[in-house]
Amino acid sequence: MRDEHLTPVLEACTGAELALLIEFLGRPPSGLLWLDRRVREPGHSHEERVAAVVEEIARCANHSVAGRIGGGSPGWVQVVCDVLNNLEQSEAPAPGVLELEMRVVRFVLDTEFDRLSPELQVHLLRGFYAGDFFVGGLRGYEPLHPFLTRVDADHRALGGAKMARAMRTVGLRELRKRASNFARTAALKVVLRRLAGPVQWALTAWEWLGPAYRITVPVVCYVAYLRHAQEAKRGESAAADQALAAS
Repeated sequence: MRDEHLTPVLEACTGAELALLIEFLGRPPSGLLWLDRRVREPGHSHEERVAAVVEEIARCANHSVAGRIGGGSPGWVQVVCDVLNNLEQSEAPAPGVLELEMRVVRFVLDTEFDRLSPELQVHLLRGFYAGDFFVGGLRGYEPLHPFLTRVDADHRALGGAKMARAMRTVGLRELRKRASNFARTAALKVVLRRLAGPVQWALTAWEWLGPAYRITVPVVCYVAYLRHAQEAKRGESAAADQALAAS
């Protein structure tokens, strides 16, 4: 499998950078990447390992029941937009895919990133671009993340105002989820009658068992880091070539 927005980034990264992603995607219980011989057995090329990673990312991105019963494999841009939708962030078109990815990054750095001081925003992004965010490996955001506010660049604490805003957001999300489940149950009763209850439970269990956003959110952040580093390197190389040509 090849994705025009994801495969070139992974093919351009180093073996060590790819290994960090492979290790994360191979973790149980959702990670199944270690079952793929292309990453488990020696002798396979970098391109073959990248193809295996791209396929696993697409598998993990199929969170919906419809996706997992034959909705097809989503492209990378759709994966990023799906994550943004789940995090209730803007999916508006952007000049490039990196900007879409960085919306996820900013949310992970702080759920109210735009409320932070400009100095703190710059500090957090500088650390992210330097790779500080991945020193301990890929990681997601903890359950308390929406309620934590930045005390300074290195510390967070529970914030009263932020907690109140987050609780309102969580409450609205749960209401929408319950309304969606009610509508689905009503539709099943019309079509399946007495089988509606068991089918509803089966669909709910299937959704719970699917790969969670604890996988795709960190992957989007890591790909954004790789893409930014590669674009910056290309920019430096082009500037050096121009300076050499002008001299």
